[in-house]
Amino acid sequence: MQPFNKATKSSVSKVIIIGGGIGGLTLACACLDAGIQVELYEKRELSAMLSGPGGIFIQTNAIRVCKLLRSGKIYQRFYQQGGKILKGAFFSKKGIPLYISSPQIIGEEDLGICLSRPLLQQILYEALDTGIVRTGIAFEKFEETEHNVKVYFKDGSTTTGDVLVGADGLYSQVRACLNGEERLEEPIYSGMCCWRGFFNGSSIPLDKQYSWLEFWGRGNRFGYFDVGAGQFSFYAFNNSKQGSNDDSVGGSLQALQSIFSDYSEPVPTIIKVLKNESIYRDDIFDRQPLATSWGRGRVTLIGDAAHPVQPNLGQGGCMAIEDAFELVKLLSSEVSQKQEELLLRQFESSRSQRVTRVFTTSRQVGQLGQTDSIIGCLLRDSIYKLTPTWLANLQFRWLFDYYPSWEN
Repeated sequence: MQPFNKATKSSVSKVIIIGGGIGGLTLACACLDAGIQVELYEKRELSAMLSGPGGIFIQTNAIRVCKLLRSGKIYQRFYQQGGKILKGAFFSKKGIPLYISSPQIIGEEDLGICLSRPLLQQILYEALDTGIVRTGIAFEKFEETEHNVKVYFKDGSTTTGDVLVGADGLYSQVRACLNGEERLEEPIYSGMCCWRGFFNGSSIPLDKQYSWLEFWGRGNRFGYFDVGAGQFSFYAFNNSKQGSNDDSVGGSLQALQSIFSDYSEPVPTIIKVLKNESIYRDDIFDRQPLATSWGRGRVTLIGDAAHPVQPNLGQGGCMAIEDAFELVKLLSSEVSQKQEELLLRQFESSRSQRVTRVFTTSRQVGQLGQTDSIIGCLLRDSIYKLTPTWLANLQFRWLFDYYPSWEN
C-alpha cells in the first residue's frame, strides 16, 4: 500500500487541532500524509485521552479512509486487533428477528471493524510522530490576523498556525468561541440514558452467526458487539429523566437487572457477568445541524464539535473520520493565502448534506427503538418483520456510498 504523495505544495503549512478524540487524531494523521505541519492540543492528560467507555463501530465508509492513511498501518491494526462487523440483527426483546443485516448489503466480506474505544485511541495516537500530541493543555480562545490564527491556552502559552480546527466534541470550546460565548448552550437531551461496558464472551452462549445483536423492548433496548480477542462491548438504553442515576436501586448493575429481566437470552446472562464498577452510564444528547457553515475565517469544526448525533447508527465516529480526511484533502490544494478561508467554507458546505442525513436517520432509529407504548411497539415490530430485507436495507445502504480518494 503506497503512501500519499502530494502532487502540489499546499499553501497551508500548519494546522492547529483542539481535541484528541477520533476526529482530531485522524485529522493529524491526514495532515502528516499531506505534508502539512500539525499540532494537536488536548486538555486531558494522556492516560485519560487514551481511554473511554465501551466500544465503537468503524464502518466500511470510515474504514476506506483508514486504508488511505499512514501507508495503511491504521487499517491493518484495526483488522489485526478488532472484531469484524459481520452478520447482525435487530430482535424483539423476546428474541424474534425483526431485521437482519449482512455485508452482502454492499457486496463486501465485512462492514468494517468494532474496537474498544481505548484501543482505537491508542492505535490512532501511535500512528502519529512523537511530539505532535500535547496533552494537559486546555484551549482558551483564538484571535485571527490577516495571515494566520493565534491560539491562547489556559496555562498562558500560545501558538500560531494557518488554520484552527475544533475537534473538541459535544461541548466544544472552539465552537463556543466562534459564537462569542464563554461556553456553549446546553445540547438537546434525547430522553434516554445509556449504559456501556465490556464482557468476556467465552462463557456466554452467544449465537455465533452474529457479530452484533440489538434487542428492542418498550422504552428500552440492549445490544452487544464483538470488539476482538474474545471481548464484547454492550450498550443499553432506557427512557429516563435527564440527570437521573442508579443510586436509588443500588447501582447500575441492579438497574440493568431490573429493566432487562424479561428479555430473552443472552441478555440476562450477559448482565449477570457484569461488575458495577465497570459499567458507565451517561445521558444521550445531540445538537441541531449547523446547516452549511460551521466556522468562520481560518477556523472550522469537525466531528461532534460540528454535528453531534445520537449513537443509533454507529456512525458518529465515522463521520468525524470522513470530516478529517475531506478537510485535509481540500487543504492540500495549491491555492493563494486569500483562498484558504474559502476552502474551509467549501469543506463545510460539502459535508453538510451527508452529516445532516446521518443526524436525521439516527434520531429516527432512536425513536423507533425507544417506543414505549404497547400499540407502538407491536406496530413497529410488525412492520419490521413484514418488510422485505432488500427494502429495509435501503434505510442504511446509502451510509456506505462514500469512496474517499486523494485524487480530486
